[in-house]
Formats: sequence, structure tokens, C-alpha cells
Amino acid sequence: MKNKIYTILLSTAFLIGAGSCTDFLEEDNKVGQTADLLYATETGIESLIASSYAYSRTWYGKEAGLGLSEMGSDLFYSGFDNKQKSLNSYNLTPESLDGNVADNPCLDQYWEAFFAAVNVCNTALEYIPVNKLISDTKKSQHMGEAHFLRAFYYWHLVNIWGPVPYYKTPINAVSTESFRDSEEVVYSNILADLDEAVKELENSKAKSTRAHYWAVRAFKARVLLYAASWLGETSITTNSAYSGQNLYTLAKNEADAVIGSGIATFYNKYSDVWTMTNEDVAKNSESIWGINYTSPFSLNVLPYRIKTNASGDPLDFNSLIIRTGRATGGGNAMLLMFVPKWNNAGSDLSDVFVRVTSLTATVKHSVTGVAVSPGSTYSKYGRGFTRYVPSMYLVNIFNKNRATDQRVDATVRDAYTIAPGLEGSSKKYTMMQDTGLYYMPVDGNSPEAIARIAHAKNRYRIHTLVGGHLPLYTSLDPAKALPTNTMPTADPYGDGRYKNVAYAGDQSFFAIKKFDSDVYSRSDNDKVTPEIYDRDVMVLRLAEIYLIKAEAELKTGGSAAALATLNVLREKRAIAGKDNLLTGPVTLETILDERALELCGEQQRWFDLKRTKTLVSRVKAYNAQASANVKDFHLLRPIPQAQMDAITNKTDGADPTGFWQNPGY
Repeated sequence: MKNKIYTILLSTAFLIGAGSCTDFLEEDNKVGQTADLLYATETGIESLIASSYAYSRTWYGKEAGLGLSEMGSDLFYSGFDNKQKSLNSYNLTPESLDGNVADNPCLDQYWEAFFAAVNVCNTALEYIPVNKLISDTKKSQHMGEAHFLRAFYYWHLVNIWGPVPYYKTPINAVSTESFRDSEEVVYSNILADLDEAVKELENSKAKSTRAHYWAVRAFKARVLLYAASWLGETSITTNSAYSGQNLYTLAKNEADAVIGSGIATFYNKYSDVWTMTNEDVAKNSESIWGINYTSPFSLNVLPYRIKTNASGDPLDFNSLIIRTGRATGGGNAMLLMFVPKWNNAGSDLSDVFVRVTSLTATVKHSVTGVAVSPGSTYSKYGRGFTRYVPSMYLVNIFNKNRATDQRVDATVRDAYTIAPGLEGSSKKYTMMQDTGLYYMPVDGNSPEAIARIAHAKNRYRIHTLVGGHLPLYTSLDPAKALPTNTMPTADPYGDGRYKNVAYAGDQSFFAIKKFDSDVYSRSDNDKVTPEIYDRDVMVLRLAEIYLIKAEAELKTGGSAAALATLNVLREKRAIAGKDNLLTGPVTLETILDERALELCGEQQRWFDLKRTKTLVSRVKAYNAQASANVKDFHLLRPIPQAQMDAITNKTDGADPTGFWQNPGY
């Protein structure tokens, strides 16, 4: 049984504060006498801390949060019906889109959610010290959690929007004036919060789903790296503990401490990181800390929004965030995001790849008539939509490491096998035995591909990168490549089976399989096509700490040291008996390549490119869907229009005493 933090919804007023849209401020206000009574109890404080964690589930494992952290980068194109294509095309505006699900970055809802989360943390920091019923040990634990979580939410805010108000006390009055603290001030306060959390959690060093000592230090290593790469290595001046210090050196020191602590260790098999039996972040060997999900799903339900409808009732977050209705509860939706369409986007395999929605469902063999039970075999193979397609750059990273590195096979699904018992059942491919579909990562016009295509005829369907009968991309040049959305006229079978655009690369493609679920009955009765599951989300894990250390070493002049650190990770990820080591010199590109291989899809890539100021150059080099529009000002997102409309002290960016829209919007 997972050690879970259960969400307890409170009717506390999460007033977003100065400058917030007044629609957001209608919830019943318990700041005052009622709050004093509630938070004087042990249950009240425990509920408050639980609510402090709840907002993390609006981002991690959610489609909208994934879009803001992976879309518009060098790793993914938008699939056929991605719901946040404006993030990839960089046609972003400040417009607050609320319930729109056709194309919605959800910036307005995350502005609200993160500031509401901050206000809950601030409420906890105000009431915990004066509570007379909880022990000093509990007070220290909860204060550490609240300081950590406030820093955690502000890390998202400052990396999305840049200068933002850093609130240290609960908001208890509505104002139409606001301010924006500089990014340096925000980072200084984040570091101060983390240092407080380190002291308060000194006796909480065991791995847990709650904030603990080593989670704080691991996150601090990330924060220091981000501040160094975005603001400058000696950029912190308003926090005297860091003034004049090299932040890269400090990041390395924190990384070394976490690595040396033993809080996390590498699996011998990289695939073990991602099995559902190891999904619990408190038990996964490589995990340091993450966001917990559990069954029943009602225990993961998100808080209501503060914004209300015309009747004064609080709204739910957009379905791109909540995925399923409140009656179902909440869960992780990552199993849906990186897979192609049902039946692998085509009718030629529909008699063997059948959408199965129950563990007890059967499929009849087309020749023998024998009923075959696919069980959960096919659930991981596709959904009725396509959200994320790997970029040519990412495919090339996989291909480059395919022969030596375990991460490729554990991350990429390029072959689809039919359920046992359906051999010989395919009417279109009469010689089919096990493989039903294969994505071949080469040029379809190469001798290797031509031979493989010839062998595949009447056995299975085969796609190639370009060329051949079923190309996935329009070009081998990463700067020009797009997922195909039309089909070539060549017809190897003469029966027109490949004429449907459902076979094109924006609907049928290499899947990223590390977020698969191989356990279904526990989380969704006997359904094998769940909309959500209860996989925890690893936010901090050991491999990232090595990558932080290597980048910090590189930036402090130690290419050789960076290489040695990267090769510790490379050796752990090596296929048995294979030389997986890198050779120098190490560059930032080396680091970014390694982060792509290790962390793709884990809600970090856009932030990596932003903080290293490589977003524009790498998008132009590796994402043809985004390259035409991306500009330097896109390194920050637009402040939601709902916020701007409520402000009476608006200024331009040249006047830091007021509140301004980010340049370019």
C-alpha cells in the first residue's frame, strides 16, 4: 500500500491577492475567527498541509502541464489532434480561455492554481507556529513542508512568467494594484525557503511522498542550476547567504551531497524505473521525490478553482487539467499522451488489433473462429487520439544510442505484436505470425529498408522514417522534418490499403512507452483502456542529479570532470557487454542530448531550453512546426489577460514599480 497524502478539500479562501481578477475571489472567506478555530486543531493543520500538496496534481501527470513543459521544444511535434497546438506554433496570446479545449495553453488557470497554492502554504506558515496541539516535531515537519512547497510552486511561476509577486503572508484583502518582483528576488526567496526547509526537515531524511530533507536538497540543486544558467553564475545579490557565490559550484555541491546520501540508487535494468510495480515514488530505488496518485481516484480529486460561475459556484479546472469529471476523481493521464491511434491508425490491421475495453473481452480468430482473449495486451498500443509525436531530433538521439544503451528499448516502442492465438488471423497479411507492425528507423530508400520491406510483405505493416510506402516524416533534415499528414501514391499491394491518411506520421508513429500502465484492474476495475491511472510522478530522481552535477562541472571549467560524471550514468544505462561511454570534449549540446535521452517527456524540456537560452536556436534547428514563429520574447509566457484586466496600476516594463505585461504580448 502506498504511503499517500490524501487530498482534503477545504473551503479556505485562497485569495490570489493584489491584482487578481475579482471573479477569483468569491469563495467563502475563513481567514479570521473561523480560520483561527479550524487551524487551532491538529486536524485543521493536517488538512491544510494536505491541501498544500493538492495543487501539484494540477501540473504533474496532466495534459495541460505537459504542454507547457514539453511543447514548443526540440523533442516533440504536435500530433493530429493535440489540444495545445498554439504552444508549438508559438501563436500565443494573453487571452484567458477558461473552458476552451480546442486549443488552450491554460495559462490563466495555472496562474490561478499556483498562486492559490502559495496562499495555502502561507496560511500554513502563519498558523502552524501558534498551534498548541501539535508537537514540536510535527511543527518542524509541517513548516519544512510548507517552505519547500512554496519554493516549489514559485519555481514554476518564475520559470513560466519571469518576474512575479513573491508573497510571504496570506492574502486577506482584495486589491486591484499589484507588483512584480524581479527574477533575482524570486530566486533569492526560493533559496531562502529551501534553506529554512533544510533546517526544519533535518530529522526527516527517509524517502517519503511528503517533502523530506533530501528532496529539498535535490530540488535546491536544480534551483541553483536554473538560477546560474538563466540569471548568471553570481547573480544572487539580495540573499546574503548567496551573494557573490558561484551558483554552479553550489549546485554541484548539493548534487554531490544527494548522490552521496544513498537516498537513491540505480537499478541495473533501466526498464525497472518505469514498471508499475515500482511506480511508488517512496519505494522506487531511483526516485528521490514526486507527486503521489492513489486508488480510489476520488482521493486525488483536485481543489475547486477560486473563480466562480455566474451563480457564484466555484468552477472546476479545464478538462485538459482534470481529464475526468469530479465524480470519477483525479489521476495521472501520462499513459495517453505519447501513443498513436487505436488499431495503430489503419484498417489493414483491424481484424487483429482490436480495441479491447475489458479484461474479459475476446476476439475471434478470422480463420478458426476460436475466441482469443487479448487481456491487457493492446491497451498500451494506442488511443483514439494523438497528442505528441517524437521529433526527428529525438528519433536520431535514440538511433545514435540504440546499440549500446538500455534507455532506447525501455523508452521507445517500435514493434507491435499481436495477441497470442491470433497467428494467421490477419486477412491483409496472411503470413503474419507475431509482429503486426514495425517502425523501421531508417530511410525507406536504403538497401537495408528495401530488403526489410520486401520481407515484410504479407507478414506485417512497416513504416520508415522517409521514403518507402509509409513514411513517418517529410525529411531526414531535423530542421525541415514534419510528421507526414498525407499518403504517397505508391501502392505495393494494389488494393488501396494505404490510401487513408490515418497511416500518416501524425497519427501512427514511434510511441514513448515508459509511461505505460501494465496494471489495470487495481486502478480502474476491469477496464484495460483507462483514461487515468494511479502511477506516481517522479519529479526528482537520481539521474537528473548526475546531469545537474555534470552541467555544473562543465560550466565551472571541468569538461573532463563533466565527462566522468556523465559516464557514471552512461555506464549504469549500458546494455550488458556494450561500451556506452561518451568521449570528450563535453559541451552544452552533449548535456542537452543526454537530458533528452534520459528525461524526454518528464515535463522539463521547455524549461531546459529556456534557462540555457537555447530555445530559439534549437527550435529553429529541430522543430519545423514551431520554427517560423518562435522569437526571443517567447522565453517568457504572457501574463493572463484576466490578471491584466483587473490591474489599475499597469505600467510598461520600463517602470518596475507597477505591473506590466511581458514584452511581445
